[in-house]
Amino acid sequence: MSLEIILLAIASIFPWGFYLIYTQPNTGREKRFFFIIFFALLLGWISTELVLRASAWIWPETEIKAKVAKSILSQTAFLAFVKAGMMEELCKSILIVSLSLVLAYDWKKKEFLPETFLVGGFVALGFAGIENYHYILIAKEDDRIHTFILRTLKSSNAHLLINLCFALCLIKSNKRQFPEKYWYILAGFLLAVVQHGLFDFFVIPVGRFGHWAATALFVGIWVWIVKDRRVFMKEEIHKIEKEISSEEEVYKLPKEKPRREKASQSVPEIIR
Repeated sequence: MSLEIILLAIASIFPWGFYLIYTQPNTGREKRFFFIIFFALLLGWISTELVLRASAWIWPETEIKAKVAKSILSQTAFLAFVKAGMMEELCKSILIVSLSLVLAYDWKKKEFLPETFLVGGFVALGFAGIENYHYILIAKEDDRIHTFILRTLKSSNAHLLINLCFALCLIKSNKRQFPEKYWYILAGFLLAVVQHGLFDFFVIPVGRFGHWAATALFVGIWVWIVKDRRVFMKEEIHKIEKEISSEEEVYKLPKEKPRREKASQSVPEIIR
């Protein structure tokens, strides 16, 4: 039965992972994709452990024990924005930046590469996969397929979107200078916390309004990400093509010079 749950957890993130790989443009660095995906998924799993340990240490007891609506609302906001939003996004963001600096960063130009998008996406999917496993595990046997579908369409999707936004903020920071670059990355992290908090704030209280509000939220984020990524990737591919063409021109120059020298040397021989 545990094997079935593991397979369901993997299946809950597989469609989103396939989408990321399929839509990632060719940049001439495809050989490193495997390492990025593997280590990103691993860090996603590590981030779940960090969140659990940090939350247990900072907030050992955060159960909702309220008698009035005002207290319930404040507890829901605390769980959504602080315990879930801030803690989870802080751990994931640190790991996304760290792995990006190792595998998706140009240290000469001080720029994040397009592969940063893969780092953010697969760290999110690694986190979502472990989280989905626990939710499917504790669900009743008759509700496991239902839980799997909901976690695939909602939770995996939400984690992915939030961290893709943060990854895009890292990439967009390339166009900014110090210290604006670091403030922009910090703003990306705060945006991730707010997005996560809003999603959980609507989902925690079970109801139709919260369900439709959360759905509208990540549909809007999807449109935002697809649009911004398309614009950026066009600029990045154009930049890569320009660099490749310039390198080819430089490579051809040494070959042309000897031919001209031989031609110039052969003229006096013909005249003689």
